[in-house]
Amino acid sequence: TDGFLTSYVVDGREQLAEGGKLTPNFWRAPTDNDMGANLHKKLAAWRAPGYELQELKVLSRDADSVRLSATYRLEKVPVKLTLTYTLYQGGTIKVHQAMDGAGVDGPMLPRFGMQMQVPASMEYITYYGRGPVENYADRKAAADLGIYRQTVTEQFYSYIRPQENGNKCDVRWWQLTEKGGRGLDLRGDTPLSVSALHYTVDQLDDGEGKDNRHSELITPADCTNWCIDKVQMGLGCVNSWGATARPEYLLPLGDYEYTFILRPLR
Repeated sequence: TDGFLTSYVVDGREQLAEGGKLTPNFWRAPTDNDMGANLHKKLAAWRAPGYELQELKVLSRDADSVRLSATYRLEKVPVKLTLTYTLYQGGTIKVHQAMDGAGVDGPMLPRFGMQMQVPASMEYITYYGRGPVENYADRKAAADLGIYRQTVTEQFYSYIRPQENGNKCDVRWWQLTEKGGRGLDLRGDTPLSVSALHYTVDQLDDGEGKDNRHSELITPADCTNWCIDKVQMGLGCVNSWGATARPEYLLPLGDYEYTFILRPLR
């Protein structure tokens, strides 16, 4: 009914958490710098842009795969968004997301990507990218490229106020598994920006105000929220009372696309 992936069963095991979906995601929980620059209000259209499904169709089918697409018109920012899925025997899924935003008058994007909720038991991460600490487009020079083994619980940084955190840049591949090794392998056609937390974006978002609450008081979600991005705008950190990130780390509204592949790990 909405063109989103709502179930992903491999060998009889559901890979999505209860109520989980694979959906577009263009919003991040505002950082203190974002709020200082009033981006939580200026860019608010991307928090819940509204997805009007215009067409869902099968593009091709053969003995080994099915390819289909879902086309949307966003309600708050008048752009066209197309999701194309290629489903292979054995459970591999290739996902392509494309936005036609050139020439459209609208706010810049906090991020361009997708998110999905998988079971909280998918706690173990092995990835090839920048680490071991969180890093962002304009804050990654001190994060070395390498293979890291971590847990989802370790990804969350308890800032005094809840906000975006835990991102890893330049990810070539990322494996998210249960203790026994079952889970999913992620690969991008280009290096990705990835995070996995036991908190959803909504849980870390203070909305239009800055609540006097602390990170450790938020109850973890009963899932692992996995954000798979092409890119996320920079943090800025020039100051915390009005400056945005430098222009080369911003995401002006325009055409964006990327592809990633999810493969079951048995």
